[in-house]
Amino acid sequence: MNKHQVFDALRQKLETELNTAVGASKDAADYATNEESRAESKYDTQGLEASYLAAGQASIANTLVDALSTLNSLEDEMTAPRDRVMRGALFECDLGGMKEWFYMAPVGGGETLELDGVEISILTAKSPLGQSIAGKSTSASFRLPNGLDGRIVQVL
Repeated sequence: MNKHQVFDALRQKLETELNTAVGASKDAADYATNEESRAESKYDTQGLEASYLAAGQASIANTLVDALSTLNSLEDEMTAPRDRVMRGALFECDLGGMKEWFYMAPVGGGETLELDGVEISILTAKSPLGQSIAGKSTSASFRLPNGLDGRIVQVL
């Protein structure tokens, strides 16, 4: 498993989401200012709703810009070898008999990447699982928030 590939895949996924959010924001803004969306009565709120949607999409885009900036500024740290679970660690866990791969990142929590047929979940230190395993090394056991036991198989 190559951490540089994982890092690049996460960056690419966030960039794709950013492009989608920017496009959606532009589409909603265009619709909000379009002649066809002008209110025909005081009860017609289509244009107003479209402007709210545009603002929401712009907010998502700004969040993604910040996330990408953070990620890019930490590239060396995020791809360095690790011997314990911390930011930049790529690790495999045994979760009740099922093995799963995770990548600890400061942004992108909840994202899932697929590389070479392997699914990798992005965790942040703020997540319940991230809090349970932060600082642990290979072979360390931990209890999941749902009460099940887990074990760290390997850390890269």
